[in-house]
Amino acid sequence: MMKKTIFGTTLIGCMFAMSAHAATLTNWYIDTDGAGGNAPELVIDYLDLVGQAYVKNTFTSATTFTFNEVGRFTTATADGGSGLGGNDLSPSLLSYFVGTGSGTTGGILNFNPGATLDVFSGATGIADFVLLEGSANLIANSTLPNGTVSLIFRSTSMATGYFFDEFMNDLAPIANSVDGLVLGFATTNAISLANGSATVTPTLIGDYNAAFDPDVVGPIVANDTTDLYLSNNGQFRVAVPEPGLLGLLGIGLLGMGLTARKRKV
Repeated sequence: MMKKTIFGTTLIGCMFAMSAHAATLTNWYIDTDGAGGNAPELVIDYLDLVGQAYVKNTFTSATTFTFNEVGRFTTATADGGSGLGGNDLSPSLLSYFVGTGSGTTGGILNFNPGATLDVFSGATGIADFVLLEGSANLIANSTLPNGTVSLIFRSTSMATGYFFDEFMNDLAPIANSVDGLVLGFATTNAISLANGSATVTPTLIGDYNAAFDPDVVGPIVANDTTDLYLSNNGQFRVAVPEPGLLGLLGIGLLGMGLTARKRKV
């Protein structure tokens, strides 16, 4: 049931509301093993995310803190596990998240732009995303998210043969272009795994040490304060710029230029 929860009422809503200049794709396709393997699978709306994250908080005052976070997420199904015909994705995808940010106990958590989400099919990297913005509301008097974390990503690279629109046009050229960016939208429902004795997996500790310095030494027992161990589930959506809206934006900028010139006269 948790995997089917639509976490996207707020994040990165997820990440949030989509950019005013982007249109969410529907009825698109993903071919998780690339050309020559299994047939592409229809994605009506979104891909599902299930995984875990380790967050290390460093308090800068009694109520404020900075944090480093790493996470691993598996994508094996689409559209809440239903999809067309209920087919699982084969092979599944694995995503790695590395990010930083700051927060206020019981207040707002903000991610720093530049966090990364790298998507793999087996050992092959098929897409990379960079965070534009992300936030979460925290449970009162705690450093724990209230369940929803919103993040908005922009693609920085995408391999050909994996992501397609509803007409089976490969999205890689758009994702890799300067002007036509594909946006990755994900939402995560963060639930603490602490329970007084949960130990962060060695895999996540290894990911953390590979991403940040100084290294942390395990075993690390989650305490919901300085060391968080979270279960996450949600969705990954994609979007492309709407030509019409971008055109209106261009007209608006042109109008501003004309106004400026008139003022100079």
